Amino acid sequence: MSSLVPNRVPAAVALVLLLGGCFSGRGPDAGQGWTAAQRESWYFATQGSRLMPASWFRALTLPDGSRFADLGNLDRYGFLRPPADAPRDLPIGFTQDRQSDDRLRVSKLRWYAGQSGAEGQAEPWVGINCAACHTAHLTLDGRSHVIDGGPALIDFQGFVEDLDAVLAATRSDPVRWDRFAAEVNDGRDTPANRQLLDAAFGRLLAWQQQTAAMNDTPLRYGAGRLDAVGHILNKVLMFSGAEASDGNPSNAPVSFPFLWDITRQEHVQWNGIARNSRFALPGDSFEYGALGRNTGEVLGVFGEVVVTPQPPGAGDLIHYASSVRAENLVQMELILQDLKAPAWPDDFPAIDATLRAQGEALFADRCARCHLPPAAQQAGRPTERMLPFSDARPADLTDIWMACNAFVYQGPTGPMQGVRDNNGEVMDDTAPVANMLATAVRGALIGQAPALIRAGFQNFLGLRPRPSFEVAPPRPGADPRAADRQTCLEAENEPTLAYKARPLDGIWATAPYLHNGSVASLHELLLPADRRKTQFWVGNREYDPVAVGYVDADPGDGRGFLLRTRDAQGRVIEGNSNAGHDYGAGSLSDADRRALIEYMKSL
Repeated sequence: MSSLVPNRVPAAVALVLLLGGCFSGRGPDAGQGWTAAQRESWYFATQGSRLMPASWFRALTLPDGSRFADLGNLDRYGFLRPPADAPRDLPIGFTQDRQSDDRLRVSKLRWYAGQSGAEGQAEPWVGINCAACHTAHLTLDGRSHVIDGGPALIDFQGFVEDLDAVLAATRSDPVRWDRFAAEVNDGRDTPANRQLLDAAFGRLLAWQQQTAAMNDTPLRYGAGRLDAVGHILNKVLMFSGAEASDGNPSNAPVSFPFLWDITRQEHVQWNGIARNSRFALPGDSFEYGALGRNTGEVLGVFGEVVVTPQPPGAGDLIHYASSVRAENLVQMELILQDLKAPAWPDDFPAIDATLRAQGEALFADRCARCHLPPAAQQAGRPTERMLPFSDARPADLTDIWMACNAFVYQGPTGPMQGVRDNNGEVMDDTAPVANMLATAVRGALIGQAPALIRAGFQNFLGLRPRPSFEVAPPRPGADPRAADRQTCLEAENEPTLAYKARPLDGIWATAPYLHNGSVASLHELLLPADRRKTQFWVGNREYDPVAVGYVDADPGDGRGFLLRTRDAQGRVIEGNSNAGHDYGAGSLSDADRRALIEYMKSL
């Protein structure tokens, strides 16, 4: 790796010069280390996500005639209203993207004569950025706290399903279609433009329906969870021309990770599938690894990459057009470097100092080997510990499917066939989809900063090359995922078949717990697995400062979801398992648990 350093610095300097400076100003601290300008940038800057034209989104109506885009409706999915002083009428994390679409395909739509897609003239699109999923909101006795970088309690699955249903109903209902078309083409509502709008709308609807078919799973995520990796992998297949039948079920939902310590970690995502990679520049560290993983995230939430056949001899310099806003991704990562963990609020019940001291000693003895306390964290050194499946006792092994799916899922390569993946292997007609994702990310960014990508992206999604393989169909009545489970649990020396133990700074603000959000509170997590709740309500923002989690009750506002870890027959629901992460918790006394919780409140 050291031989690459001389090439990296000029590439980074060139990119910084290209960006021309940070879009987030500096000023008085607005909380958690951010200025008001940094927070506004985080909440509303586009990353290149393009869900649908903004005029379409605002014109969609529900059966009662109200707007789908109204804040009152979007509240139902857990999205957070914008700050009162923000001139916005859409929630935190909803962005407007206006860029040239000349090189795009999916989002290159024309719905009126003379419409331009040129820079500065193209129609704006609504999209979603990081803040939608990584901004928490909790209340206690009427007092409200917004936690920047914390896990949101949004129902992404329900939002997309309902939006798709509204799109389909709008097109099939003549009255709603007439009202929609008249509003969207206001001032140019001609029969010819109606035909253009109908065709463009049909293309978007078909794309959304194919996406739904690709991700299809009977598993409900509920509030605060999403199989983001599964969605991203299927999007890569779609951009490569795959059919819906080529998709892999998105059946491994995980909680949205908290972000305030992410820039101090080497391994990112719950299983470490992506890596941070950085080098120092005057004033800031430049994150080229983060640029790669964030590009993958954009593709999963309505971004676009145009995967095209590459010329012979392209080598590392494959080139894919995309909607990704690399310059904003760089700046948003710089903003994250300033984000601090939230402190236990002053208006919460005070931390018991005696219990806290007892808990600190217990934590040092029981937990600090994996979850580094502040005193053990060193500047410039990774703060996380990776725990391979192969080293875990059965009592400590949590739900495997997020990591396992990313490891075993394969698909047709389409235009990527013959291209070298990030491991240097030439892809055949099928390949691991994670390798395809890394290749798509590299191709999407090369056109924006070739030297940077060539120097720095060899470790993004650094899965070792794996050959395509056939899996025999399961016997009737057999476990349909038995072969994948065996593959993942018996593999050795596979770095992504692991889970990450990260520092617990601000852990009090990140319920529910375990990587898949299957445990309601810190108190539950410190119980033996067989004593944890097998079902609890998520979506309630009222905080429980004793158990340290959200109140286990239906909030009664449409956001509540009863998360079940067992089915009606008492069997574990794959993807929802609340087992594992014992590490001796079964031997703790209730007093020890209380002391540990009191200490973790202070982190």
